[in-house]
Amino acid sequence: MRSPTRLPSETGDYRGEEFDQNDLVDRRSRHRFPLELRVRFRTLGQGYPVAGMGWVVNMSSGGVLVSHQHQVSPGTLVELNIDWPTRLDGRVPLQLVAIGKVVRSELFGFALGLERYHFRTAGRAAVPIRESHGAGGQQKQARA
Repeated sequence: MRSPTRLPSETGDYRGEEFDQNDLVDRRSRHRFPLELRVRFRTLGQGYPVAGMGWVVNMSSGGVLVSHQHQVSPGTLVELNIDWPTRLDGRVPLQLVAIGKVVRSELFGFALGLERYHFRTAGRAAVPIRESHGAGGQQKQARA
């Protein structure tokens, strides 16, 4: 098991976790993208339920590395709800919902092999109609 290069702050903010990957050979078949996205997760199925919040460290189409304060056992089925950085039509927040099994567990995080994923809307953003602009840049007025 690898150890992190630094410990998390006492406030429980695990975004800054760095994983020492200098001594490992990268055998992944897909390119990973470094990210810093908030994620909520919960275990699925039978057994002791675990739920929490953490941060996505990196992601590919086949897996996600999640920084979290506790370990989640390998083989555990997990659902992730990742706050996506872009909005649908520039206004509606999105979440990436992903389900997969934990393939590796570390002291401050776990790696999830993705089995399926999809986007869903996370509710409308508070953008009143009167503040949006229509064609030609003219402001639209709210209708009662």
